Amino acid sequence: MCKSEDYKVFFDDAPVALVRTNADTGEFEMANNFAAKLFGCESVEELIEKHKSTDFYPKDIRQKLINKLKHQGVIEAEEIELQLPDDRKVWVKANFRLNCGGTCIECFLTDITEIIRLKNKHFMSMKAVSEKLDTKIATLCG
Repeated sequence: MCKSEDYKVFFDDAPVALVRTNADTGEFEMANNFAAKLFGCESVEELIEKHKSTDFYPKDIRQKLINKLKHQGVIEAEEIELQLPDDRKVWVKANFRLNCGGTCIECFLTDITEIIRLKNKHFMSMKAVSEKLDTKIATLCG
């Protein structure tokens, strides 16, 4: 296998979502199989032909990210909640960078939905314990 084929296989089959979008329009220019699956699509072609990045999160969040990118050049470990076409919500941790002379945004995303769910569950448990302690302390203090 030649190096270009190695890179294509590496990109297509990477265990993280890899995407490139147009910085102005949000249109997907490139994506791998993991990205298509993460965004709820059957194929990379479906993701690129039928969707824009703004289909998955509000335009104002995208604009804030673009402003931050223009200022910093890269964004690391940004947690974003995505809204999928089937109304499921997915949390991702994303790293972004401007490329192509500033005309495209490249990023890789990892699904952290389960981590966020567990963190929220833990927070709610701790809140319930805290409320019970407050009630017992108030009772003891009269």
